[in-house]
Amino acid sequence: MTWLIIAGVVMAIMGSVFWLKPSARDARLADLRFNAIRSGMQVRQFTFKPDAAKTGVRDDITATSYTWLKKATSHEDVAGGELQFSVVRQPAWDQEFLPEGLSWHYKGDEALASQHANKLAALLPVLSDELLMLEVYERRVLMMTSEKQGANAEQYLAFLQALLPSD
Repeated sequence: MTWLIIAGVVMAIMGSVFWLKPSARDARLADLRFNAIRSGMQVRQFTFKPDAAKTGVRDDITATSYTWLKKATSHEDVAGGELQFSVVRQPAWDQEFLPEGLSWHYKGDEALASQHANKLAALLPVLSDELLMLEVYERRVLMMTSEKQGANAEQYLAFLQALLPSD
């Protein structure tokens, strides 16, 4: 009977320890996000609320965002400048020029829309992750991804830097 009580206590203690241990997925995401922060990206969790009446994008997107911001000089806007374009992975009214599954949330300059779409299509294989939302400003790029198993911070950084307009 004593051995049964001791075994029960040991199992309860070990169960509590294993319950506190993060899962493999949690450890992978923590490592991805930590490496992104170390490489200079801003990482945060938030909900993107689209303008459904304007664009036809209906669903909010809640995910982790990765942002790359060019260094500001003293006279530049620290916020990242004017929005150039924005795309989401949802059905919407305007999908012209974009790769399958993506829709414009904000197209920006109509004359540059096909150039933006072509650049994005060329860079998506570099990402090796599913893009959920992307906003490109003059000096800042913000993206949300599904953070799949093969994702890494170096790919994210290369993707974001390549999307910034060149000076």
